[in-house]
Amino acid sequence: MTPIKFHGAGSEYFKIWIVNTLLTIITIGLYRPWAKVRSLRYFYGNTDLDNASFEYHATGKQLFPSYLIAIVILALYILLSKTNAALSGIFPIALVIALPWIVWRSLKFNFRMTSYRNVRFGFTGNLSSSYIAILAYPISLLIAGFIVIYFIFSAIPQPDNIKIILLLLIFACPAYIAIIKMVTSNFLINGSHFGQGKFLAKLEFRPFFFIMLKATGLGLLLAAISLIIVYGVGFNALSQTLQGMRGLGSRPSPATILSAFIIFYIVFILVGMYVFSYTTARQRQYILNSMQLDKSIRFQSTLAANKFFIIAFTNFLLLICTLGLAYPWTAIRLYRYSMESIHVHAEEGFDGFISQQSDNKGPLGEELGDAFDVDVAGIAL
Repeated sequence: MTPIKFHGAGSEYFKIWIVNTLLTIITIGLYRPWAKVRSLRYFYGNTDLDNASFEYHATGKQLFPSYLIAIVILALYILLSKTNAALSGIFPIALVIALPWIVWRSLKFNFRMTSYRNVRFGFTGNLSSSYIAILAYPISLLIAGFIVIYFIFSAIPQPDNIKIILLLLIFACPAYIAIIKMVTSNFLINGSHFGQGKFLAKLEFRPFFFIMLKATGLGLLLAAISLIIVYGVGFNALSQTLQGMRGLGSRPSPATILSAFIIFYIVFILVGMYVFSYTTARQRQYILNSMQLDKSIRFQSTLAANKFFIIAFTNFLLLICTLGLAYPWTAIRLYRYSMESIHVHAEEGFDGFISQQSDNKGPLGEELGDAFDVDVAGIAL
């Protein structure tokens, strides 16, 4: 297994980031597409696999039209929301309907703009699959869930129906997320290719469901333990203070109330971060371990939930303490660990596989696409 390596440094990226930020402010946001390109080229160019780096070929000029259209649409929405509330309500609905198309076009563009050893990536997933994965599945499952809840309320008297629904949600929510993750991941992976080599994966519901079910149980357990500790350590002393204050006829100080809220939200953030880290690590392990490229290249993830959580939490603290100025270092830390936890194994060696892909030219549409395509979702970074 050959690990992916990242050679970027926070101090180097800080120079790019601060210039991007200043130019974006000076140009009232118009420099944003060029800022995105500079950032992506830095990250891609410093991502190394088998002594060769990745490349990002898009330009700010290609991203700018979609960015400008997005600004115009946003301005129009704000204007209509103040003048015609009924008409402005159409915009969110239209955005949801257009979302699968936006994602599909963005995937095709960004894959095509990425290369490794002069061989381009590509995405050949069709638009109908995008609508099925991104729109049809989530909406149909939500409708089915509401129908089940309606029948439970109608058939079972209170308060038993509430108990049944709460118990059902403990299993239904993980199942819902698992199905969406399975469908979207299969759509993304099986529609991708590198040169003429196709990415393959047959992801199933069961592993995703158990990951989400464990994450839900872990979150509930950690939340319960944390709240008990917080109450025992902090709120016990707080209640004694409040009793003394009541005897004097006074109320708790704003500082005391604020400290209680801060403790609660810190616990909430910590639990949420750890559950997210656990879910990310486990899902990534399952997806990468199940994925192949042209049946000759295999992948493996060594991303550990605990280490990912520590990096994410310390990044969060750094951003707060530096008022956001540490963003370049936090981005580099998280990206480096995410990339360097990916290992790639080529059975016949990378050189042999790359030479085969270089000899095979892609479809004519892929070759002409670079000249005419734009990034539909160019405002995202």
